[in-house]
Amino acid sequence: MQTLLGILLVLGGASLLLTLLTHAMIQRASRRAPRASTLPGISILKPLKGVDDGLYENLVSLVQQDYPSFELLIGCEDPRDPALAVAFRLKREFPNVRIRIAAGAPALGLNPKVNNLRMLCERADYDCVLISDASIRASSDYLRAMANEFSQPNVGLVSSVLVGTGERSLGARLDNLHLNSFVVRAVCGAAELTSRPCVVGKSMLFRLSELERLGGFALVDNVLAEDYVLGERFSSAGFRVALSAQPLLSVSVHRSVRDFFSRHVRWSQMRRQLSPFTYPLEPLQSPLPFLFLALLLLAAGAAPHLSDWLAGGLVAGIAIRFWSDAAITRKLRGTRLSALDYGAIVLKDALCLAIWAAGAFKRTVNWRGTTMRIGPGSQLFHLERQHAQGHGQALENA
Repeated sequence: MQTLLGILLVLGGASLLLTLLTHAMIQRASRRAPRASTLPGISILKPLKGVDDGLYENLVSLVQQDYPSFELLIGCEDPRDPALAVAFRLKREFPNVRIRIAAGAPALGLNPKVNNLRMLCERADYDCVLISDASIRASSDYLRAMANEFSQPNVGLVSSVLVGTGERSLGARLDNLHLNSFVVRAVCGAAELTSRPCVVGKSMLFRLSELERLGGFALVDNVLAEDYVLGERFSSAGFRVALSAQPLLSVSVHRSVRDFFSRHVRWSQMRRQLSPFTYPLEPLQSPLPFLFLALLLLAAGAAPHLSDWLAGGLVAGIAIRFWSDAAITRKLRGTRLSALDYGAIVLKDALCLAIWAAGAFKRTVNWRGTTMRIGPGSQLFHLERQHAQGHGQALENA
């Protein structure tokens, strides 16, 4: 039992140091880019499937941008998708904003989001395109902040620091807490400490002409982690992949715990296939399970001659982790953690160990109703035939 306690103390200490290091990297990543001298026209690409939480409000936040020249392109693979009704409502209520809507993307690959993006890119008027997921709710200076970063020397792609918000269910609370801790730590840590970018495609700005020179969306037709792979491709081509310091809200209101678990098992599978050598170290991103298990062993008498000061150190470590999560939430979201949040953090980190273990062994993903096998580089392979998809059918080209 003392051997196990020693292992837990080493793992917990290493994890706590990593917590403090990534906390410092989030602070470093918050520096703002200088203002751009010119602001390029931007085509915002909004690939939709179904009516996500707060979809209409999310779309409104984009059409109300304080930016001189932009357009909003909204696309659905299925011409019967209920999200299209929300899109047409937006177009009616904001007639002075250039909004175009299309549906019926041809199934050129196994990644339906990429199929949708290809359809939208064909209709884009500007070379600069911003991929913006359905959950994104932006402040009015979002485009300016992205353009400022994009104007810096040799920048080829810009992504965003994402902040989960809006939770009204336990699953959504877990999802947002995970985004505001594990994900933001990984993204900012990669941006500040390594030469390998960690791009999350919920918000991603680049030039279509440069993407085409690198191989175009055909590079990721059959890849699940298209965002990460595109970031790697830009980086390997000599471009700088930048991270916008302006926090960007990602809305998750109603999500079940099962949905949270399934979603992050899929994300874990992607990370395992993309970074197989670092994946075994992922549990070190949270010290709480190690510290709590060590406390339980102390309570069971694992080291009676050291129990008092060891217990004090373990409690201090737990407090440091809670402090770090609270400080990050206050900095990025502008809110304090509630008592429910602290309990949910413990639950989330325990579930994340199970998610990590499942991601290590699971070989298939179920994404948008289709089961596929996932291979190295998050390459996708068919297990079940997808429903037949019609060729591109523009609902509106005006």
